[in-house]
Amino acid sequence: MEDISPLRKLQLAELEILKNVVEICKQNNITYYISGGTFLGAVRHKGFIPWDDDVDVAMPRTDYERFIKILKDNPDYTNYKVSEYSDMSESVHYQLKITDPSIKVSAKSGKNEQVWSAWIDVFPLDGMPSNPVVSKIHQFRLLYLRAMLKFTCFDDQVNLKDKKRPLIEKILIWIGLHTNFGKNGSSIKYLDKIDKVLKKYPETSSKVYVNFMGSYKFKSIIDKEKIYAEGALYDFEGIKLNAPKDYDKYLTQIYGNYMQIPKKDEQNKHNTEVID
Repeated sequence: MEDISPLRKLQLAELEILKNVVEICKQNNITYYISGGTFLGAVRHKGFIPWDDDVDVAMPRTDYERFIKILKDNPDYTNYKVSEYSDMSESVHYQLKITDPSIKVSAKSGKNEQVWSAWIDVFPLDGMPSNPVVSKIHQFRLLYLRAMLKFTCFDDQVNLKDKKRPLIEKILIWIGLHTNFGKNGSSIKYLDKIDKVLKKYPETSSKVYVNFMGSYKFKSIIDKEKIYAEGALYDFEGIKLNAPKDYDKYLTQIYGNYMQIPKKDEQNKHNTEVID
């Protein structure tokens, strides 16, 4: 049997979770898109980015909520652990996480080291107001709530290794490192507020999708009809997966020159190591 690296073992475990998610989506007519680094991997590598340690999937909010309900109503659909933000025993992440507890990962990007299970993230795609002024107010409110959420779980959840943060985020991280500001706040309170605000502008009547709780926040405001469209199939680790139709515009908006390989010290963004 071929000897594979611990990272590759993690990727293959996550690929099995992803296959399960895609099959459930097919059986229930749920729209999904691979996104972020997973989509970049499909275009640039025909599979995982060689150093990537997770999988990102996005669904229009309507499909996202239906997908969660299907999993909760039909626990036999999957053998994996399913948790969303209301399950505070698992995490304070907003997005749906589907995990394989048989593989553990040590994450050292935060102040406190964390141990995670092999995982894929499923994010909702939400709408945005069409009025530019209203949109800016909406964005500011969401950024404020997200910042306050991060303070409540700063020591465990904030990535201190990211070198490409804008100045305002560097200032907020300095505050988190040197003060106790917001650390006694309630994570679930801010998650509930974020959930309510994100749903204010339905994606069904919006011209764009935004994956606000992903890594790229409002950089991910992308035209729903022109770029996402009905999606297109891309090769990924020997299977075909749905992703935004106009890959070039999507990836350029998110990554710039997406075909350029990042420097080695910028590759492991979660600073993770698979625990044998």
